Amino acid sequence: MRVVPLLFAAGLILGCADVKELMSLDLGLIAEFHEQGINVNVYNGHSLTVSFANSPRANEPDSVRAVFARRVAEYVRDHYPYGRYSALQSIRVTFNKVSQTGPLTITSTTGAYQFTPEDLGAPRTELKTSKKAVPV
Repeated sequence: MRVVPLLFAAGLILGCADVKELMSLDLGLIAEFHEQGINVNVYNGHSLTVSFANSPRANEPDSVRAVFARRVAEYVRDHYPYGRYSALQSIRVTFNKVSQTGPLTITSTTGAYQFTPEDLGAPRTELKTSKKAVPV
């Protein structure tokens, strides 16, 4: 009987780690792309979605949104923990119009772009170069 509470506590701790990673990614995306209405979700550990709500980018031509969506997916590739990223099968970037009418929230997707890790290539790691003294 003592094992059940321990397993439950372990699940909560692991769940908190997942939430912390998603919050960190969400805050990084907000800082990098200067958008406030960003939402990050992971489904079954295999599909990650970044949604932009009421973004002015939703009104841009599809070709411009597609380039931006790839930049967002590449940011995910480079900043989501590698162990979690390697388990992903898809990264989706969506642009949604969200409105409220009384108690109802209405969401319509104006653009959705999906990438696989194979599409994006291997994560880029920041190369740290040591500064060497240059002879004068």
